[in-house]
Amino acid sequence: MERAEMEMFLTLCEELHFGRTAERLHVTTGLVSRTVKRIERRIGAPLFERSSRRVALTSVGEGLREDLQPLWEGIGRALRRAELAGSGVTGTLTVGFMGAQNGRVVHAARAVFEHRNPHGVVRVVETQLHQHAEQLRDGSADLLLTTLPVDEPDLTVGAVVTRGPRFVVLPAGHRLADRGTVTLEDLGGETFVDLPGCVPRYFVDFHMPRQTPGGRAIARHGEPCGTYAEAVALVAAGRAMVPGDGQLPLLYRRPDLRFVRVGDAPPVEQGLVWRGRDDADPRVRAFAAAVHEVAPALAPPGVASLAQVGVAPSGVAPAAATRGRR
Repeated sequence: MERAEMEMFLTLCEELHFGRTAERLHVTTGLVSRTVKRIERRIGAPLFERSSRRVALTSVGEGLREDLQPLWEGIGRALRRAELAGSGVTGTLTVGFMGAQNGRVVHAARAVFEHRNPHGVVRVVETQLHQHAEQLRDGSADLLLTTLPVDEPDLTVGAVVTRGPRFVVLPAGHRLADRGTVTLEDLGGETFVDLPGCVPRYFVDFHMPRQTPGGRAIARHGEPCGTYAEAVALVAAGRAMVPGDGQLPLLYRRPDLRFVRVGDAPPVEQGLVWRGRDDADPRVRAFAAAVHEVAPALAPPGVASLAQVGVAPSGVAPAAATRGRR
């Protein structure tokens, strides 16, 4: 039987009415009648008992329906799988996040992505300071929501997701701890934490400059910190300071720490990064769209979402995505 014949026969089995079957399939009643007669001639037995009042399946028709129904459903499933495979939104996408706030955004985007793409699965992993973007290269992540800048020739940086003021975490007894706002010049003579050598120096120097605008030196602590927890512990011990964004007062509030805004420092931006070869991967594009959708409602106070900073969601498209640092 042809697929159209199977569909017409099984629909008539459900409706037991030629007119309703024709209406449901958007064909004429005559076509339904002629198709059923053609199938019956091929089989050599009636499939339906017809009268002016009712249509009913014969025993042969009932047997054919029972045999064809699972085949018809299997065809439907096969076509749906092929359509999903054609769109590419299938399989597992591993997404990394740096920082607790980015983790909230990733998990919210995961729920949206998996609801819209039932054959797509998102696996969430954490990215630590010492890893930077290496998870993309070693294959342990396909996409990162991380702190910028990322300036790597083989990676693509999408649109900025959030942008917020820069803070510095100080020990509670620090000379600047009671200031509401400081300047970069105020940090002269102080000591930032340092990060392992595997983290690109452009990233470290952007967030922790070695000197103030006036040329005063800002030192680096001699023991690199691989995680933010290590860095905060070093600050609490009174041995260094560490920069961050607006989520710090919400996530790390402790009696031995103080969070002071650096008024003249460039903002802290969080963005999506993926391998350049995956620019056209529909899974990446679909997840990026979900991130941009959920991020505004989750942004901490004082942190601007994508919509607020004027970067359109179309920034995830290849035309707006950029290689390296924005």
